[in-house]
Amino acid sequence: MKIGVISGSLEAGGAQRVCLKIIEALKEANHEVALITLTKTDWLTVEKMLGKVIKPDQEIVLLKRNFSGFNAYKPLLAAALTPRIRRKYKLDLLINSQADTLPIKSDILYVHYPTFSEFERVDINFKYSRSVFWRVYISLFKVVHRFFASYLKTGVLVTNSNYSKKALKKYVDRNCLVIYPPVEVKEFATAFLSDKRQDKVVSCGRYSPEKNYENVLEVAKRLKKVDFAVVGSFSGEKSTNYYQKLCLTLSEEKLTNVELLKALEFNNLLALYGKSKIYLHSMKDEHFGIVVLEAMAAGLVPVVYQGGGPWEDILKAKQGYYGFSYRTAQEAGNIIKMLLADENVGKEIVERNRGYTLEFSDEVFKERFMKLLNKAL
Repeated sequence: MKIGVISGSLEAGGAQRVCLKIIEALKEANHEVALITLTKTDWLTVEKMLGKVIKPDQEIVLLKRNFSGFNAYKPLLAAALTPRIRRKYKLDLLINSQADTLPIKSDILYVHYPTFSEFERVDINFKYSRSVFWRVYISLFKVVHRFFASYLKTGVLVTNSNYSKKALKKYVDRNCLVIYPPVEVKEFATAFLSDKRQDKVVSCGRYSPEKNYENVLEVAKRLKKVDFAVVGSFSGEKSTNYYQKLCLTLSEEKLTNVELLKALEFNNLLALYGKSKIYLHSMKDEHFGIVVLEAMAAGLVPVVYQGGGPWEDILKAKQGYYGFSYRTAQEAGNIIKMLLADENVGKEIVERNRGYTLEFSDEVFKERFMKLLNKAL
């Protein structure tokens, strides 16, 4: 069977890992796979960050030209082009692995979170109310996106967490299946038995404002004797500007106990995790949080914001069992101080998480996804 798998791009991130593991599962089941993307994939960069990956038989690029500006409209243009692609390449089945941002009608839709609900956020509306141009830009986009959003009413709907499932029920009025994203538990577990751990706190993700790394700096201000490291990948000008803003804050606050590291190759990231004891997740209400589980598999105690997937789905809303949650920088700082002062608390959690994280492994993801696919065929 020839199956098309849709993804906006394969830059590092949770959505991209889902796409790659879907491709891997399909190839292992001897299906022919065509990857459908907005822009051509740089496989060298992908493998530099994620290690060797199983590639599709074919890649279909929807946008041959890289249009500057109007980024919000690119997925909508792709949605208009895809029906023609399906016929042209004789695809038997379409799997949309990024259905939250690519409004493309498909047989199976994996939604990370209903992003159109974000338009209700005050900061989003403020951003697009600063000029007549931006008000027209976003108003028209909302109308067009609502038209395309009907695609979520058909096909098999899957999401990444119970937190996102509740949002989909609210905004789309559909129940859906939860399949947690794939986590490379075994690879990160190679750092689990490290004997080089120091009083070090790590945060990891992409340099982007929603990651809220300002909170890491705020906690670090309260714990001057503890070392902190933020590891972030870059995605365009927004990432660069945010990174520079954080660097400026470091300088102004004279924070010498914080490192702002650019994306590390996998072995270097493992080495950093092996020297650290605590993982601080600063993003509020994240939809899932793969990096939290990676850190847990590597033997770190997670401290996450009390909301979203990291708290509800990963820590199961159990304070002090799989990890800890906080609401304020002061609370996070107090938890970190407690964990460093009483290592037995952390050791008990780390040992418990050793088996628990296997429930989120990439093998479990592939098994559950293929069961779903076989039912859909």
